[in-house]
Amino acid sequence: MKSIIWLFCLIFYSSFVFTQNCNDLLNIHKVGVRYPWKYDIQSKSAVFFAGKNSRVNIICSEGKDYKISFVVSSQIMEHIVIKVTDANGKVYFNSGTDEELINTIKQKKDFLLSLENQAIKIKAGKKKIELDAQINNLKLEILKYENELEQKRYKPDTSFEFTPASTMELIVQVSATEKCSGKGCVAIVVANKLSEKQSF
Repeated sequence: MKSIIWLFCLIFYSSFVFTQNCNDLLNIHKVGVRYPWKYDIQSKSAVFFAGKNSRVNIICSEGKDYKISFVVSSQIMEHIVIKVTDANGKVYFNSGTDEELINTIKQKKDFLLSLENQAIKIKAGKKKIELDAQINNLKLEILKYENELEQKRYKPDTSFEFTPASTMELIVQVSATEKCSGKGCVAIVVANKLSEKQSF
């Protein structure tokens, strides 16, 4: 019986300490908000683990610029997907695996294979030169997309700035993939400032 009580206390204490660390993570980055930006109380932090999803709504007021930063614990960074949209589904920020980019690369590679198969059948001439040029351009395009995908995977964007035309709501969706093997913190740090006048 004593061991069960100790186990319960240990689990409660460790989850309490972990929650405190997530709040500490947010507080550390709150201090980093510098003039002319002001810390916005809509900022949040939470513990994430495999399969956990969370949604945060952020109200953005007309006449202000917003900077939204994401801080993710290193042990879960690879397995966190963050998406920011408006109520109509327009995407303002997207991190994690970019399925659209992966599909584009696959389509380009399939097209490249078909061009290479055509090139094998043509021995020489103007058509062969045009086909070779098209193949080389497509290879460069695929390489560019693959580099972009690697950049997103290993050096992801951590913030974005936004100026609403009118007061609106942004929806931040954060999820940990099933491959996530540990626990970690995710903090959403919101800062705002008065927009500069666009005209006289």
